[in-house]
Amino acid sequence: MRYKVWRCNKDKSLHLLCGEGSGAFNALPAAIRHLGPWTGGAEGQISRLRLPYRVTLAEQGFVVIYEHVSKLQLEASGGTHALHPANTDCPQCEGKGRVPMHHGLRDKECPRCGGRGWIKALDQ
Repeated sequence: MRYKVWRCNKDKSLHLLCGEGSGAFNALPAAIRHLGPWTGGAEGQISRLRLPYRVTLAEQGFVVIYEHVSKLQLEASGGTHALHPANTDCPQCEGKGRVPMHHGLRDKECPRCGGRGWIKALDQ
């Protein structure tokens, strides 16, 4: 299944997440539909949504989100391990890419991983 995000034209921080298609939008309660004129936005797979949004969408059929568009993160982001399962966190910087120097007063790029935060896993 897929989802669609609608953004309110009156208040740019108000977003509505519902199933894809006009039928899903028309099935919303009138109070939610009339919160403003809506502009269509992002679409994607429901399975990629963050867990709280996925659960609320399954229970209510819609999610109202009040968040600035630059801070809106609907989909769960896969970390380095999700993209590259053969990589592990750098043991020196612990995945941060930076290591302390001068007893913690400053930090610098990790010399072992080159600031990436990960190293290639060794086959055992």
